[in-house]
This record gives sequence, structure tokens and C-alpha cells, in this order.
Amino acid sequence: MATGATIDRPTIDRLAVRVCHAVRDARGEHQAWIALTYVANRLDDQSADAVDAAIAFAAAKGWLSLGGAPSHSVLLTPRAP
Repeated sequence: MATGATIDRPTIDRLAVRVCHAVRDARGEHQAWIALTYVANRLDDQSADAVDAAIAFAAAKGWLSLGGAPSHSVLLTPRAP
């Protein structure tokens, strides 16, 4: 059995959807880049690691585009839930 905390996939799926909703709430009706700090603050009931994992998951699913290197903002795509 592996040591350390693990995050099960259904939790990441649900949190990724919450991330997309937070971005949608922030942008309103306009397509806009949203700061990752804003998203993290909206999901302050979650650990930073879980939020980072959910953002990465949402980006891998094509729901979010990441901006900057290192990433500092996200853009919701039309595929987002």
C-alpha cells in the first residue's frame, strides 16, 4: 500500500467541475482570463494540492486553458462543464 495522501479520481472530477464553476462565476458573460489565486480563494475549503490537481485535471480534459509560465491564470473553454 502506498504511503502519503492520495486523492481519489471522483473527488478530483467533482473538484474540477467546481473549479470550472468558479471561473464561470468570476468571468460572468465575458470570456476572460481568471487568476489562479481567485480560483484558490473560491475553493478555500480544499487543500492547495487538491485544487492544483483539479486545475491540472480540468486542463487535461480540455475544460481550461492555462496562461503563463508558470501558470498564473485560466481561461474556460467551450468544453467545460
